[in-house]
Amino acid sequence: MQYMERLRTLDGEAKLITHIGAVLGWDQETYMPPAAIEERGDQLAYLEGLAHEKQTMPEIGELLAALGSTGENPEGDTTLSPMDRAYLRIMRRNYDQATKVPTELVSEMAKATSLSQAAWAKARSGNDFPAFEPHLQKMVDFNRRIADCLDPSGKPYDVLLDRFEEGGTQAGIAAVFNPLRDELVKLMDRIRSRPQVNDDFLHRHCPEADQAKASSYLMKILSYDLERGRLDKTAHPFTTTLGVSDVRITTRYVEDFFPSSVFGTIHESGHALYELGMGPAPEYQRTSLADAASMAVHESQSRLWENMVGRSLGFWKNHLQEFARMLTPVLDGVSIDEYYRAINKVEPSLIRTEADEVTYSLHVILRFELEAELLSGNLAVKDLPGAWNERMQAFLGIVPPDDAKGCLQDIHWSMGAIGYFPSYALGNLYGAQFWDAMKDQGFDPAVAVENDNLGAILTWLRANVHSAGAVYKPGELARKVTGESLDASHFMRYLNEKYARVYGF
Repeated sequence: MQYMERLRTLDGEAKLITHIGAVLGWDQETYMPPAAIEERGDQLAYLEGLAHEKQTMPEIGELLAALGSTGENPEGDTTLSPMDRAYLRIMRRNYDQATKVPTELVSEMAKATSLSQAAWAKARSGNDFPAFEPHLQKMVDFNRRIADCLDPSGKPYDVLLDRFEEGGTQAGIAAVFNPLRDELVKLMDRIRSRPQVNDDFLHRHCPEADQAKASSYLMKILSYDLERGRLDKTAHPFTTTLGVSDVRITTRYVEDFFPSSVFGTIHESGHALYELGMGPAPEYQRTSLADAASMAVHESQSRLWENMVGRSLGFWKNHLQEFARMLTPVLDGVSIDEYYRAINKVEPSLIRTEADEVTYSLHVILRFELEAELLSGNLAVKDLPGAWNERMQAFLGIVPPDDAKGCLQDIHWSMGAIGYFPSYALGNLYGAQFWDAMKDQGFDPAVAVENDNLGAILTWLRANVHSAGAVYKPGELARKVTGESLDASHFMRYLNEKYARVYGF
């Protein structure tokens, strides 16, 4: 297996460079002094270039050619294992994509992205879209150039979607989102007919220090290993992998709405648990096989823990008393039923990350449509704020008072991550389907939550989803784990049953 070992070595070296870059990226978003931004951009661009050169080495192409398109082992008569075959599939895909994008373009975009993220953070805090506009234009232009490199004959947005969700297309995703939107609207109409839930106590002043303690408590409950990770504060919560045993998360503290940090922490912990559980075999621990099946599958893990576990009645029956003690006096006099209904209140909101489960996917569909229009040129960057507000009115019946609470709220476009947003809603669908698969296999996760046995859920996910890494394409993983292709009915059934209880219909 000399060829395979060499391939894993080269892949692992590229991974090392990526992890080093992640250290600098994490520092930029947390503790880096503002004046360091220009040089940090140069540093990240240099590392991106090194990683790209490593990923596009002619030797990798020669090794892949030697191993053969059929997956036959050239060193003997035996064939490669299924895991080895999956690894070759991934490496061929990665090599094909990487060799089509010039190193100079990768480095150029890396530096522009670093500056764009800093400009976004400043524009968001100052509600100044015009200051961010030229940076966003560059991100759109870079994405067009990359899409053209990858597949000159393909639709640019389809090419970008495929990077995050293999096989994903604008038409295919729209075919899922359109009926999903219709079902969500029906559920919203039923909820509107019921008396609204009181959640005033969620807006009581809650000091950042108390929220930080509560966040640490939640991480431990979820079995997030603090020997292999940490929690820090940023403008936009994220999870980043700095190494096999170093997966860090961040959260955002809002002192007049503590659920922002609570559910942000649970969400990011879900991502981190997936990252920490990857690795289908020791020899593949630091290779491209130890990656997510797709970004949507990654989102399924964060959304499952945040909503199906973290917003369940069973979870808070076990933990509200201790949680309330840490936040005293914020939750004084609040019953478990009042708290449960409040954290599951359905009401159109301005901020995607704080949206309820029912309206959340509408936020995603809005972004999906707008980024597709930006990339195609049907929407000019300068017109984004107006288009955003129009869609918010059409989809949710509300309009942001400013751009900070509108088109500037997410970090994704400043990072150049066009094509990522659909993963959030698709993740909801995967998560609900995995949840039902547990029940079909004789293990009820809701009962595990009620019994405060969250470890059993994590064990199932590790065995069926996490450990597989990228061995299977997302659609294949869904079929292997659940016995069927991705189906939105699981998610809608979960929502309908849950909110019938919350709102009493």
